[in-house]
Amino acid sequence: MLEEVNAHTENGHWEVWEKAEVPADQDILPSVWAFRRKRRIDTREVYKYKARLNIHGGMQTHGVNYWETYSPVVNWFSIRLCLILALLFSWKTRQIDFVLAFPQADAECDLFMQLPRGLTFSGVHRSTHCLKLKKNLYGSRQAGRVWNQHLLHGLVNAMKFKQSVIDECVFYQGTTVLLIYVDDGILSGTSAKEIQTIFHQLGQLFNIADEGEIDAYLGVKISRPTSHTIELKQDPI
Repeated sequence: MLEEVNAHTENGHWEVWEKAEVPADQDILPSVWAFRRKRRIDTREVYKYKARLNIHGGMQTHGVNYWETYSPVVNWFSIRLCLILALLFSWKTRQIDFVLAFPQADAECDLFMQLPRGLTFSGVHRSTHCLKLKKNLYGSRQAGRVWNQHLLHGLVNAMKFKQSVIDECVFYQGTTVLLIYVDDGILSGTSAKEIQTIFHQLGQLFNIADEGEIDAYLGVKISRPTSHTIELKQDPI
């Protein structure tokens, strides 16, 4: 919890406001903690305990603090096709993760949130102060859409990727393909050098982490039993 709040604070994702200064037409929405144990797909071993701070999107008002909410994700047909092409033509692959993705985009409109429970903010109290979001926080109704538009703008306008007309979350640059599912990505291309170049360019626009060769994606274990086969496996929970 402390790491999560410190990351938001240090990156300037919000600013502290007195509740008395919040405009009368704006609600101060609750903050909600979401806790998760992240497990290895094959062994079910817990490898990370994660606390994520969310704004309570269920209490937003349409037309006041949110409008459109739709956001696309890559479909499994595209993922499987990309893996098959990588297998047939010996393409290189790399998995990437957009770190603290949603707050990399600016907030779409004014959003005010209660100070999160369980932590103390120096010099202020949750009864008299709140947070005004400067960045796009998890939990809001439009959070996924705002992040997707931010990502799309960077890929297409800044990096000159071409967007697929069939799948909105498949992008091309040269002979490199990028698949995006919210904040999880797969790079695939003819050479490791070209993929490294794209990865470096992405790192100049977004905060990303290199996850290495694909071994698990969206809860599915991906392995290569032989040099001519790829196996996708998802064990029952």
